[in-house]
Amino acid sequence: MMADYQLFGDVLAFDATYRSNKYKKPLVVFSGSNHHKQTAIFGFALLEDEEVRTYKWVSLNILDVMENKKPSVVVTDGDKAMRAAIADVLPLARKVFKKAVYANLDVTEFEEYWSTAVESLGLMNNSWVKSTYELRHSWATAYLRGTFCVGYRTTSRCEGINAFIKGFLKSTNSLLELVQSLDRVVKDYRNNEVTTQFYSSYYTPVLTTGLDNIELFAAKTYTRAVFKEVRKQIKGVGSLLFLGKDSISTTSVYKFSSVGNRRKVRKVLYDPSEPKIECDCMLWNSEGIPCCHIFCVMKYEGWDEIPPGLVVRRWCKDAKEWTASKTCDLSGNSNCLLRYGALCSAMSVVAKLASDDAADFLVRDALTSLARRLQVRRGNTVDHEARERQQDVVKDPPVARTKGAPKRGREAGSSTNAELGGVGVAALLVGIPGTRRGRAFLKGR
Repeated sequence: MMADYQLFGDVLAFDATYRSNKYKKPLVVFSGSNHHKQTAIFGFALLEDEEVRTYKWVSLNILDVMENKKPSVVVTDGDKAMRAAIADVLPLARKVFKKAVYANLDVTEFEEYWSTAVESLGLMNNSWVKSTYELRHSWATAYLRGTFCVGYRTTSRCEGINAFIKGFLKSTNSLLELVQSLDRVVKDYRNNEVTTQFYSSYYTPVLTTGLDNIELFAAKTYTRAVFKEVRKQIKGVGSLLFLGKDSISTTSVYKFSSVGNRRKVRKVLYDPSEPKIECDCMLWNSEGIPCCHIFCVMKYEGWDEIPPGLVVRRWCKDAKEWTASKTCDLSGNSNCLLRYGALCSAMSVVAKLASDDAADFLVRDALTSLARRLQVRRGNTVDHEARERQQDVVKDPPVARTKGAPKRGREAGSSTNAELGGVGVAALLVGIPGTRRGRAFLKGR
């Protein structure tokens, strides 16, 4: 999860789901989009309540765990507590709300459209309309143009994740059962990614655009999902009209219009001295792929490949391999959790195989001997079992009220003070306002 966040955490989405446990605590899912445009889960948070201070606590903790890498965009719904927490902890992030304006307008066109619509409906003095308009920089597409959102426009993907997760969870789940169920959720998502990566690596498309060299280069570079979008832009070159080319110093200015809308002129700036191309449609800034206007310039310039400056590494087939050198160095305290997870995965296989037969169970003696040697090596001779007995047990939290839709009939499963045994999954945040930040953060397998 930490490695995925470093790669794909530039856009962070999170939303709360309810009735996922017997304590009625809201469960928040932190997610993003990987290089296949699939959902990548970065973590979960089980909150005490949904106050602003709680969301601030969980936002600070997720940043602390993820080595303080802040996302450039945060996708959430219109929840006021979430908005206030994001504004305080992530002031540079732009929020994309559920009821977004999809119209492809520039700022001037949007302002004219909004003014006309409000006036025609007689809503000039409506308080909700006024407050929504004041937040237009956070939801209007016209103001979000050029902001890299990896395809996010609403929280529909978050809602899809919540619906998927509910298939694994029950309202009667204890804390341990909840963690184990979330582990299965993460494994299911990762299995989908592995399958898609396989098909993407061995997928050879049929060239159909006419710009064979550029199309073939894109097919070899981008993942299968991203390549389909890139190919649409390459095909769009055929619908463009070349209006002319001007020169300003060393920069060439190409002008294009489309067959369907000749009045809309797009300008592309190309400077041969710094292999850089910019288009005022800002598709590359928003989606991370070149637009049809840029591909048209490549055609006139006689290029066979997409220049490196226009290739966003997060969309490439080797996105994870490209940063392998950064993530495989497991020295240092910050990567202790990664080493712990790798060892736990290996030991779980040993435990599964050795428990099937009484003779194989003798491997326990070898593991105990190994543990003692490691303790002596680290200068720690305290008996492991005795130390575990001295630790405080983690008990179930009290049942809380949430703002989720009420369940018909009597809620099953009231809070009990059952002790929590061994836990194993990726990170789970348990928000308890008032405690020292990070103290209630459970780092599991």
